[in-house]
Amino acid sequence: MKRIIEYLLLLAALVIFLYLARGKLEAFFYNQGNDYSGRSLYKEAIESYGNALRINPQSWLARMGLAEAYRDNQNYGKAADEYNKALKIDPLSLKAYQALAEMYSQEGNHAEALSVISRARNNIPNNPEITQSSQECCYAFIVSTLNKSTELLLADKGSEAISLLKDALKLCPDFAVAQYTLGYYYFSVKDYANAEASLKKAILIDPQFHYAHKLLSQVYFKKGNFEKELSSARDALTINNNDASICNDLGLALMHLERYTEAITYLKKAVSLDPNNTDYIYSLGSVYRDNKMFNQAISEYSKLIVLKNDYPNLHNDLADIYYTLDNRAQAVLEYQKEARYCQRELENNPDNPALLNNYAYALNALGESEKAREIIERVINSYPRYRQAYLTLSKINEKTQNADLALKALEKAKQLSTGEDFIDNEISRLNKQSLPKEKTQSEQKDMIYLKNGRKLQAKIIKEYPDKVVLEMWLGSSRGEVIFYRDAIERIEKHQD
Repeated sequence: MKRIIEYLLLLAALVIFLYLARGKLEAFFYNQGNDYSGRSLYKEAIESYGNALRINPQSWLARMGLAEAYRDNQNYGKAADEYNKALKIDPLSLKAYQALAEMYSQEGNHAEALSVISRARNNIPNNPEITQSSQECCYAFIVSTLNKSTELLLADKGSEAISLLKDALKLCPDFAVAQYTLGYYYFSVKDYANAEASLKKAILIDPQFHYAHKLLSQVYFKKGNFEKELSSARDALTINNNDASICNDLGLALMHLERYTEAITYLKKAVSLDPNNTDYIYSLGSVYRDNKMFNQAISEYSKLIVLKNDYPNLHNDLADIYYTLDNRAQAVLEYQKEARYCQRELENNPDNPALLNNYAYALNALGESEKAREIIERVINSYPRYRQAYLTLSKINEKTQNADLALKALEKAKQLSTGEDFIDNEISRLNKQSLPKEKTQSEQKDMIYLKNGRKLQAKIIKEYPDKVVLEMWLGSSRGEVIFYRDAIERIEKHQD
C-alpha cells in the first residue's frame, strides 16, 4: 500500500512538472523560431514555431511567428492561412490585419488587401491606424491600376482601360488623380457625359486640381456649352494665371460666343506667354479675322507662315481675307498654295477628311468646282457627321449657282453644330440675296491645261513669250492671275 501511494505521488509530481515545463518549452521553441528567423533560416524557424504550436495551438505569438516565417520564405498561401488563424485567436489583432493586408498588397492582390482592411474596420472601428493602412492600400492599388490602364489606353484598348479604372475606384473613390484620369479616358473616347461626371468628382475631392478644371473646360467646349467652358477655364486660370493653354481655350470660347474684344485679350496673353506656339497664333489670327480686323489677322497669319508655312488651312484663311479685301490675285496665289500643300499631304494620307475638305475648298475657289464637289461628296459619304464638309459643299453649290442646295448644306451643318451663329448668318445672307448668274462657258472663253493635270476655264487677256495673263472668276467677281508657260501643257482658245 505504501508503494502504491509513493507511485501516485511520483506520478502527480511528474504531471505537475510537465505542466510547469510545458509553458517553458513552448517559450523555448518560440524563441528558437525567432532566432532562426533573425538569421533568415526560415525552414528551421517554421519547424520551431510548429513545435511551439503543437504544445499550445492557441499561442497567438507562435502563430504570428509562423505566418511571418512563411511570408519571408515566399510561401504566401500558407502565410495567409496562419495570419487568419491568428485572427481567429485574437480578432482584435491590429498587427495581424496590417501584416496580412500588406502582404496581399505587395503581391498585387489589392482587392483582397482592401477586404482585410474592411474586416479590421468592422472589428476595430474608428482606429486611426486602420484608416492609415486603408489609405496606403488604396494608394498602392490606384497606382498599380493607373499604370495598367494607361498601358491599355496606349494599346488602343480604351474600353478595357476605363473598365479597369472604374472597378478600382469603386473600392477607392477618394483619389482625385484617378478620377481625373478616368475623365481623361472618357474624353479620349468622346464620352463627354461620363468625362464631365468623373472630372467633377476629382474637383470635389481637390478643388485646387488645376488640370481637372482645365480638362472640364475642354469637355464643355466639345459639348458646345461655351458658357460653362468659360466658367471652368476661368477656375483653372485662377489657380494658375500663367497657363497659356487656358488663355487660348478662353479666347476660343469667347470667339464662339462672338465676344471678340474679350477673346482677343486672352489670346494675346496666350501668345505673349508662348510666342512660338503656332496654335495660339492661329487662334489670335482667326479671332481678328472673325472680328473683321483683317490687317491684324494678316499680320498674325504672316507670323505663322514664318514658323509653319504648311499650317492646315492657313492659306485658305488668308485667301478668304484677300478676297474680301478685293486683292484677287493674292487670293488666287494663297488658294494655290493650300491646294499644293493638300496634294502633297494626301499622297501619304489619302483619306484624311480635313485635308480633303481644305483641298476641295481651295479647288472650288480656283474655279474647279466639279472636282471639288467630287472630293467633298466622298468625304461626306465616309464622314456623314463632319460639319465642315457641309460648309464647304455649301460654298461649292453657291459658286455653281445652286442656292437651294447651298442652303440645304448649311442646314445640315447647323444640325451638327451648337451655338454657331455664323451659320445662321450665312443662311440669312443666302436667303436675302439672289445669286448671280453663272458665267457661261462662252464668256469664260479659253481652256488652259496645266502640267500638273488641272485645267482652268478663263479668258486670256494678255499674252507674253514666257507667260499669260488670265481673267478668272472668284465668286461673283473677276480677278487677274498670271501663269507662266512652263507650267502650261496646252491652251485651247474658244472659237466664236
